[in-house]
This record gives sequence, C-alpha cells and structure tokens, in this order.
Amino acid sequence: MTGDRDLFSDLEEKDLGVHIKMGDDGRYSVTGINTISFERESTKPFVLKEVMHVPGLKKNLISVVMLEDKGYNVFFSEGKAFLRRKTTGETQKIGVPVRNLYQLHVDGCTTMVGKVEGLVSQDDGELWHRRLGHLHHLALKILQQITTGFPKGTLA
Repeated sequence: MTGDRDLFSDLEEKDLGVHIKMGDDGRYSVTGINTISFERESTKPFVLKEVMHVPGLKKNLISVVMLEDKGYNVFFSEGKAFLRRKTTGETQKIGVPVRNLYQLHVDGCTTMVGKVEGLVSQDDGELWHRRLGHLHHLALKILQQITTGFPKGTLA
C-alpha cells in the first residue's frame, strides 16, 4: 500500500469502504487498487499488483502475508530481506534495513531508487529535529554550522 498517487499510471479513485488501522491507531481509507510498475535498467519492469492507494500514508508498505499468498516465501537473514518463489526456488534480495524498517531494493530499479533517495535526504532534517527533542529547525541549522557530524545541506 502507498500514499503516493503518482506511483500509479492508472487509478480510478473512489471510496472502497476498506479502512486500514495502523500502529498509531490512525485509520486510513483505501481509495483504489491497481498495479505499480518500476522500470529497470536491463531487465523487464518490476511489477507490484493489487497495490492499495491509501491517501495520507507516509511510508509505502508491503504485506508479507500477501506475498506468501501470491506464491512467495519471505525471509530475513543477516540484515537483508529475501523473496523466494515457491514453485522454482528462485531467490532474490529485496530489502535492506534503513533505520527501523526494511527498504525495498530491487536490482536495476532506477525509478524506485531515485524516489527513495529523495525521501531519505528530505527526512534527515526531520530525523535530527526529533532526535534532539524537537529542537527548532533554525537552531539545527546553527548546530550544523558549529559542529561536525551533522549531514550537510539537508537541514531546513
């Protein structure tokens, strides 16, 4: 599921009467279900089918249970996530840990990598803002100038 409408090439939005309850007790409405395709450099596109559009969702989520229902085994080992097709045994690394979540990473998927890199750089300022007890963003900028170790150019 994703809150990013731009990932869908074709999506008819309507209230489907389906609601997602998240860990923060927030309820989000599903407004459409369709396919997302990511172009890759040298192989066929990476396609995710039956992806739910959930406006307001800040992170894209993939359900392990749904992957298993579609004929895959998902397993985690040594800081990596893997997807194995049950019928052929073909295994592919699909994720690496970033902060406290696994980030989807599919080889040669330039569209996805560009989107993820943009999100990570935008989140650095917010991450430091939270780490330092919700310190004002202008104060973060001053700290960036007078200390070492802060990421450069990402603080507002």
